[in-house]
Amino acid sequence: MKKTLLFVFTFFGLAAVAQLTQANHAPAVGNLQYKTIQCDSTIISPGAAGAGQTWTYALNNLNTVKHYTTYASTDVTFNPANIYVGSSSTNTSYYLSSASQLQYYGGIMSINGTNITVKYGSPAIYAVYPMSLNTTTNSATSGSVNVLGQNGTFTGNCTVTADATGTLVLPAKTFTNIIRVKTVQTMTASLTGGAITATVTMENYDYYQTNASKAPIFSISSSTLASSLGGAPNEQKITTVLENYTVVSVNENEKNAIELTVFPNPTTNFINFSTASLEAVNVTAFDMTGKAVATEVIENGKSIIHTGSLGAGVYLYHVTDKNNTILTTGKFTVSK
Repeated sequence: MKKTLLFVFTFFGLAAVAQLTQANHAPAVGNLQYKTIQCDSTIISPGAAGAGQTWTYALNNLNTVKHYTTYASTDVTFNPANIYVGSSSTNTSYYLSSASQLQYYGGIMSINGTNITVKYGSPAIYAVYPMSLNTTTNSATSGSVNVLGQNGTFTGNCTVTADATGTLVLPAKTFTNIIRVKTVQTMTASLTGGAITATVTMENYDYYQTNASKAPIFSISSSTLASSLGGAPNEQKITTVLENYTVVSVNENEKNAIELTVFPNPTTNFINFSTASLEAVNVTAFDMTGKAVATEVIENGKSIIHTGSLGAGVYLYHVTDKNNTILTTGKFTVSK
């Protein structure tokens, strides 16, 4: 469940052989903050599988931008996940990352406007490390789901294959040493005691470069939701590219995180930011859709954001320097 669920999100360091490991594939606290931008979502096809492929894309109709952030997961609902990744309240993912595997424990996704919340008891295994060409992992999945306004349970399957390697040609840059990961998930849900059934099918193609961004440089995601309620299935196809794909690494615009104290958290009317860093000049708060809701200057290492006018919920923040380089990020909760 990507983007979702997505997914997923990593950076690689092997140049001779396209190979994925926890170090260059699994989302992790600290290598956060990247943006994707949606491009033509109807006419782009994944292209051929196998070794030595070349994929060329025009990136037509660039529009929606999503800003992804990674945190240590503290949500017991998705235990034993240790990593959270999300761009909005309807695009969240929870993972358990280890040196040997990346497991997906659920989150919230949207298919053509229909929100789906999934909590895995038996997780989807997104990677068994190391991954290289033709590596395949199959996992049987099950858990609870809320879809179409109904609660229920589901069973399903997830198959992940490193199905191709080659060269990715985009308008402003060509990427060599690409490894493509294909993920296919199916889920069959039984809702309201079996009175309603729903089937979700997802197919994702993610193109990673082993010496570039931890997020895929390019992704093609197709999802379908069908139910026994009748009517045409909800179908969605989204193609995305890293917003800064012309840069070798999206982390080039980020520095090592500074030490920052944020209090009180949770808060009601205001929240304080305090740091010894002389580089920090601004702090900006965002809601879970990525919209900036407040920006304040940091003077003498201190700043206050007044939260009385903000709705209850979780907010993200960035601390930046004079060049708008991100120094550190985090989140706070407003309670009413």
